[in-house]
Amino acid sequence: MMDYFSVDIPVFVPSYDEKKLYGWSRYKDDLWDLLKDTTGGYCMYCYDTVWINGQRRGQIEHGIEKINSPEYLTDCVPNLGLACENCNGKYKKRGEKRRKLPEEQIREFKLASCSKYACRIPCERYIKLRSEYVGRGNIILQPFESKFHENGNVLKLKYDLLEGKYVPGDCGCSCGYSRKEIEIIEGHIRLFQLNSPERRNREVGRYCKNVIDHHNLMEDMPYHNLVVNLFRNKLQGLSVDNAVKVCKVIYSRALLQRIT
Repeated sequence: MMDYFSVDIPVFVPSYDEKKLYGWSRYKDDLWDLLKDTTGGYCMYCYDTVWINGQRRGQIEHGIEKINSPEYLTDCVPNLGLACENCNGKYKKRGEKRRKLPEEQIREFKLASCSKYACRIPCERYIKLRSEYVGRGNIILQPFESKFHENGNVLKLKYDLLEGKYVPGDCGCSCGYSRKEIEIIEGHIRLFQLNSPERRNREVGRYCKNVIDHHNLMEDMPYHNLVVNLFRNKLQGLSVDNAVKVCKVIYSRALLQRIT
């Protein structure tokens, strides 16, 4: 039976146009458009919208900070994601020095031949470097899958609609996440303050209130967080009456937790 009280946060995988070049130093506009389409216009870290009334409210950001290897990471296309100004300019700055990779790891990465603006998929050396960075900094990078080399599970979040907070997702294997993998996921949630009072997701409560009041899934109304879209897609498998019942349960919990 489908769980209507949680939603899985997706892994964003861009489909690069083979006829175009992408980068941070050059070809940034095409990359912005591609990443916006890939995410639906949401930040890859907090899932808030980066596109309001036709205006950009986000930035192209470097997953592994370019200071680790300016020559190779500045325009490493798989290393470039889409983030809101708060996540990139404020929250991700915290712990940046601690996440800085040792020089010996960077030297090994630099041995790779790099196609720069024409790169389409993460190379093996970048994947290894990214795994080290994820484990060192307790952070989940997007686009593409984030893994820590210990078990090789894809690190995922999900949103608990009843509790109104982000929690570790499901790894899809019988053994579950390791202690270190849970540490990374929970560290990511803390880094971006996703469950803090100032950043907690209030769009879900607002959406549920609208569904209840209008007896409608509000399919044409935009909301400022990806979780609402994911939840709304799930509700389409229910009758409107049952969808309203689900929303009433979630909204009552939101009122108790004061996150409406």
